[in-house]
Amino acid sequence: MSMNKNIYLALAMVVIIITALGVYAFSSYKTTIDVKNLGGSPANGEYKLVVKILVNYGPFGGIHPLGSADVWIYYNGKYYNQSLTDSNGVVTFYLPPGNYTLFFTVFNIKYNINLDSNYEVTLNYAYLKST
Repeated sequence: MSMNKNIYLALAMVVIIITALGVYAFSSYKTTIDVKNLGGSPANGEYKLVVKILVNYGPFGGIHPLGSADVWIYYNGKYYNQSLTDSNGVVTFYLPPGNYTLFFTVFNIKYNINLDSNYEVTLNYAYLKST
């Protein structure tokens, strides 16, 4: 009987450790938007805005670019432009300086940016976790 208790105790410890690791991994799994200033001056009065959309399927599914995702640009609260991401999850806009709102339509997420340089904006969407 003592042997069975030891086996159950060992199994319980394994379950506790696996649960703790899962909670830790899940707590760092969230949707993020990262902005990188690429520097440089405007070309023909326009800055380059590179937008990337990545979908994070969790620790076992990996991160993949999202192709054919519609990205809309608003300027002063009004529609300005839109385009689709390529197979690498990237779309590039050339825009005059100003305050813009990016609208990632597939996820219904908006992000404001002051375009005073060339920028790269990356949406890393946590697919398995609701926002």
